[in-house]
Amino acid sequence: MSGNTERFTGRVAEYEQYRERYDPGVILPRLREWCGLTPEWVVADIGAGTGMLSDVFLANGNRVIAVEPNVEMRAACERRYVGEPRLRVVDGTAEMTTLPDASVEMVSAGRALHWFDLERAMAEFRRILKPGGWVVVVALGRAEDGREENEAFARAMEELLPERYRKQSYSVYD
Repeated sequence: MSGNTERFTGRVAEYEQYRERYDPGVILPRLREWCGLTPEWVVADIGAGTGMLSDVFLANGNRVIAVEPNVEMRAACERRYVGEPRLRVVDGTAEMTTLPDASVEMVSAGRALHWFDLERAMAEFRRILKPGGWVVVVALGRAEDGREENEAFARAMEELLPERYRKQSYSVYD
């Protein structure tokens, strides 16, 4: 896993310049509807990078714990949010967040999900989630020639979900 955690070393400036940030206006209404997200929830943003997904939850008024293993990405996240009392940035991985048991209402992951050891990460998520908590994966696509890749990804993700949650996992574009 150390190769994954170092992958963005020396690339933070380009990451910040070229990566599209998430739109709270698209994501928040769905999370409020689907899982009852409220500003009172504590959210662990796993693989937070520079805080792109943290932006969404801060816009909702949440306290956010940005868990990021790469020192340069953590530093960029801390610089971005200097003076923001609702954000805490910690050194950790999806598989070992360093967070206390049952300490968050939501675990979120964005574009970093594919770097996780999913079996170990899910065990860690269950450990840090409060009873009834949610794991939310936000994947807004990067296809250069339209949404074909996004649709294939969305269909694959849908197959991983129980029947009652299918389709809404990618209905942000419907």
